[in-house]
Amino acid sequence: MVYQSQSQLRRLLSLPERNVYWNQKNFFTLLAEQKPGAVEGERLAAVASLPISSLEPRSIVLTPDGADLIGLFAVTAPTWEGRLIYAEKVRVVERWNLATRTRRWSRTLPPMPAVQNPTYPDNDDLLTLSPRGLFATRCTKVSGRGLSASCDVIALDEHTGALGPAEAWTSPDLDFSWRDAASQQVSPGRRYTLVNGRLYREPHFLMFDDRGRIVGVVMATCARFAEGGSEEAPSILIDEKSDLRQNVAISRRFRLVKDASACKLQHSPTASVNLHWDEARAMSSYHYIGGGRRIVWSSTPYAAGPDEPISTHFIDIERVGLPAPLLTPPPGAEGWLSLTGSGSDLYVFTKDTIFHLEDSGFVFDSANPRCGGLRIRGNDALMQSYAGLDASKYVLAVGERRPDKQGFTCKKTSAVSQFKPDFVTFENAGRRQMLIAGGREGLQWVDLRTGQVFRRGCLSGAGTPGPCRDRVTYHDHRGLVMSSARQTAFTTHHRLHVERGRRENSIDEIELSTGKLLRSFPAPFWDTTLPLDLPMGWLEKERRFWIEGREDPPTTSASITIVTLPDADGAPPKYESFGTISHYPDFGADPEGRYFVFGRDFETLDVFSPDGTLVLTMGVRPEGGAFAQTGDGRFACTGSACGEFRCVVGDEVRPVGDPACAALRAEGFSILDELSRIQKAREAGKTSER
Repeated sequence: MVYQSQSQLRRLLSLPERNVYWNQKNFFTLLAEQKPGAVEGERLAAVASLPISSLEPRSIVLTPDGADLIGLFAVTAPTWEGRLIYAEKVRVVERWNLATRTRRWSRTLPPMPAVQNPTYPDNDDLLTLSPRGLFATRCTKVSGRGLSASCDVIALDEHTGALGPAEAWTSPDLDFSWRDAASQQVSPGRRYTLVNGRLYREPHFLMFDDRGRIVGVVMATCARFAEGGSEEAPSILIDEKSDLRQNVAISRRFRLVKDASACKLQHSPTASVNLHWDEARAMSSYHYIGGGRRIVWSSTPYAAGPDEPISTHFIDIERVGLPAPLLTPPPGAEGWLSLTGSGSDLYVFTKDTIFHLEDSGFVFDSANPRCGGLRIRGNDALMQSYAGLDASKYVLAVGERRPDKQGFTCKKTSAVSQFKPDFVTFENAGRRQMLIAGGREGLQWVDLRTGQVFRRGCLSGAGTPGPCRDRVTYHDHRGLVMSSARQTAFTTHHRLHVERGRRENSIDEIELSTGKLLRSFPAPFWDTTLPLDLPMGWLEKERRFWIEGREDPPTTSASITIVTLPDADGAPPKYESFGTISHYPDFGADPEGRYFVFGRDFETLDVFSPDGTLVLTMGVRPEGGAFAQTGDGRFACTGSACGEFRCVVGDEVRPVGDPACAALRAEGFSILDELSRIQKAREAGKTSER
């Protein structure tokens, strides 16, 4: 499939025969411009996609035959020492085969030698693969007079990953950073590598030799090596606007040639990519909801007028097929609607009316009680309306569906929240009650008969709810998941000690009837600076549940954390996470815990298995074109959406209509079948390892 989103492009590795872009969202994906003449125009196509999601790529090289990738990655392993401790990042070098998507070897690099006055806690990294071998360069900026860096180069065996000798050196004027999304690594696969830097006074490139040591600085906006030339003193093409006098030091050893074509190296990739969708549709307000046997989503363009159409689509997860249009929601939405519910209970919540989604489409359910947003679970609902910028909180109302009445009966309540809250309902002493997780308003217990809050507070660690904030501490509760016995619930708990600047995250199990704290586990940090509600749900009842949020510090737009509860008392839980390119809150989880769905721009959905594997990408393009694609290259499409697909035959990328693409074309996809396929492959892999 052609990749057209500029936000997905992160790094550039320039090789003699092609430019390779790479990103670190979901799979670790390599993209390359197709060879001239392979298809019409210049397009970006996937070269390979590796199942790497827990590592942060810093520098990559490709083997001369293009079969393998060697990457230098950063990874942080948290430890528990009374609280979660995030150690400094360690560097790992791994070699992957692109065809089989398997890792050949992995090697953790030893710590860098200690330096005085480091400017930043993190360091810059570069891999060099040359006829002399494989080298990993790590440089730490050092504060003092001017710019300087302390660097360490260590040799590795490219075939086994075995560590060789290390060499330490220092260098002035060294400033490059892989945190910059525009970073480039320019290598001819011979003696030298260029890496762009970020000096504040001048754009420049650093030059490294074939052992990973710096040999000079090229002052230029963009630069590349000329084809052919000497191995010892190659020609370097720099953009024609660069001043040769600034490059006197480097020109003594290398031949610098001013050339306008050098800037072709760093052109914007999207400038030459033919977009296949309508720009108005690309800027859409997106809503997703799903579960049960259907996944449903809708979108409407930004700044839509009263007559702007709302598109709604669905896919049946048990049947083989592609996304299809759903009957248009009833009139009266005036360009705005919200989908809510889960499983078989899906609703559209418009300005004046609530409609229920049935097989025939949306049917009238009840008049909107004008309580704002809506969250429904079975016969219970929690509705919220924003109280204004001054209050900065939602005023809540509880709703209940009764057999003798149509729609929901709404009761106002004194419960409030800083965000769209989560809730569970239960019975206590014959009375129906609701527990609401309300952020800094804490946990709130509501009597559903009267609609009033009868208990409010935060778990301070003393065993019972206490004040949510005082002079030195405030608490924050978000997300709820209830045990199958409906006696206890788990919630995420954020605690900040203001004076000490120390914060703690935990997963707390509470007794619903009393609010008593039964168990508390240390937890990773989520970004709680934004009004995110950290929804939760079961994967396996009483054993594993998920939390959707954003990691802190945020490294992805959204992430799922899987919590596996301990079998023994006193043991810590196990946490596993994976990230996506979704923008919160376009997210949904299967009520049975079989998959997760994240929405992207352009009416596109990514379906993930519980272990973070990307199972299926699907969506609908304008003009009625639907598509779906799996990670192994199989695809199905209709209408104009088919124009986005390509298949790779040898080293050529061909249009979807080429006869060679027929083997990869499918009629449609069943999500459950694809989940089963991945599970079987995983089990087969475990068997072969034995």
